[in-house]
Amino acid sequence: MRLIGKSYLGKIFFLSIILLLKSTFSQAQTENLAQKTYAELATLIDSQELNSPLQKKYLNTYIQKAKREDNKAELIDAYRKKLFRSPESVQITYADSIFNLAKSTNDNKLISIAYQTYGTIYFLQKNYKISVENSLKAEEYISKTNDLYMLHKIRYSIGDVKYYLGSFTEALEIYNECAAYYRDKNDINNLLGYINSIRSISKCYYQLGDYIKSSEYNILGLEACKKIQISTILTEEELYFQQSEGIVQYALKKHDKSIALLEGSLDGIKNNKDYTNEHLTYLFLGKNYWDLNQKEKALVYFQNVDNLFREKKITSLDLRQAYVFLIEYYKDKKDLEKQLNYTNTLIQIDSLLREDYKFLNNYLHTEYDNKNLFQYKRELEQQIETNKKNALYLYALALFIILSIGITTVVYYKKQRLYRKKYEALLRPSPQAEEIAETVPEIIPELKNSSLSKNIDIHEDIIRYVLQKLESFQTDKEFLQQNITQSQLAEQWKTNTSYLSKIINTYKNKNFNQYVNDLRIDHALELLRKNKSIRSYKISAIANELGFTSTRSFTNAFTARTGLKPSYFIEQLHKDNDS
Repeated sequence: MRLIGKSYLGKIFFLSIILLLKSTFSQAQTENLAQKTYAELATLIDSQELNSPLQKKYLNTYIQKAKREDNKAELIDAYRKKLFRSPESVQITYADSIFNLAKSTNDNKLISIAYQTYGTIYFLQKNYKISVENSLKAEEYISKTNDLYMLHKIRYSIGDVKYYLGSFTEALEIYNECAAYYRDKNDINNLLGYINSIRSISKCYYQLGDYIKSSEYNILGLEACKKIQISTILTEEELYFQQSEGIVQYALKKHDKSIALLEGSLDGIKNNKDYTNEHLTYLFLGKNYWDLNQKEKALVYFQNVDNLFREKKITSLDLRQAYVFLIEYYKDKKDLEKQLNYTNTLIQIDSLLREDYKFLNNYLHTEYDNKNLFQYKRELEQQIETNKKNALYLYALALFIILSIGITTVVYYKKQRLYRKKYEALLRPSPQAEEIAETVPEIIPELKNSSLSKNIDIHEDIIRYVLQKLESFQTDKEFLQQNITQSQLAEQWKTNTSYLSKIINTYKNKNFNQYVNDLRIDHALELLRKNKSIRSYKISAIANELGFTSTRSFTNAFTARTGLKPSYFIEQLHKDNDS
């Protein structure tokens, strides 16, 4: 048996003391953390880099403290912090735990937070319908409380969905409402709410083409950032305003300034693993260098967009622009293999876009049959293999198809936004009501003592009489009678057709048929807005209800009055009602 010498015993004793001290220090440090308030722990969590060991330690301390004290509100907050720092695959599991915990409290605010957590997760997963449904449930529950902060937080998330789907004017209205609420409040949550609202307002103005206004809000946001006391949050918020301003400066053709801002924000965005904004920064750096005719530099950034897409499958209508530049670049290089490669990628991107932007489905299946692009792809592959001499012709065909898709997609997208604007305008009080409101004050005093003569060679008494009849005609909805004619009305009102025609043309600024059709369409709009059951009628039945003799005449009159087809208007009403 080997004996241990005194020198070894000394070393063992010394190491034991060190380990004991280390254990004691670690235990004391943990106990010290446990004594901190939730606010102090939250500050510690935010002060650390994302998913660093220290951040995880502070977060676990937060969770254990909430469990130990049976504080369900703080436990929900802790789970939310954990959720948004976890992989996507486990986020729903955390969200379910939050929901069950909130339900057990019967606390409207906590239930609202649970629904909003679902809304955020589904938004990130691009399931916008379910995201909005959960956000609206969150709004329903929070409205039962006096928590205006949470109410505006939920409203903000609804604004995000509207922005992503291209309803920039609607989103801008929501973001302005949120900014007005958060402004001039001193705590960190309201300050961050204000800063995020300002950045979103800037993005809306950019999308609406008002670059000067967009830049003004970027500057306003950077000023607000200076109030942030936590350095990690300050840096993160500032770099996104920096990126946003870089994009605005590109639109203003100030390329050097744009490049400096975008390059300055890139490392921070990459550190955040924010792949969507990393994509966007690469795209606009590439576009800057392309405009400066530095195409080799531009190519590197466009290829970075492509590399990230292949790795993360993140794309958008903006990011597909990179592939047009890549194809054009390799056209100049006469590299058919690369052209084919990026054509294949573009097909894949368009497939993903159809999933993200559901409203593009009709376009992609009617105005352009995607099979043509696949057919072209096959032909290109065969041609590369069999006859290199025809490569230039095939490339021209490919470029034409790709650019046509891109241009028509953008045109269609803008057209959809225009249709949406017209639709939203029609949701306001009916034109018929406004027309009557404007007409009555004009007619009544004239009926008493004013001159109605507009040089139409008709006696004023007759004019007054016919205008009274027309007013009753509108009020009593006599225009809904089928096959009504100008001659019938003239005979019914004991006047002549010529007088009636002149008076309608002069005082209604339209001919008799247009006058009757417009009254019917205005009445149709009122019915469809207020009466859900009539929306389920066939177009022919609605036409008949309004006095039209055919579906075609109703459709033509509706389109002439509103700029939209009745089927589109009814479809949008159904969609809004469903969501």
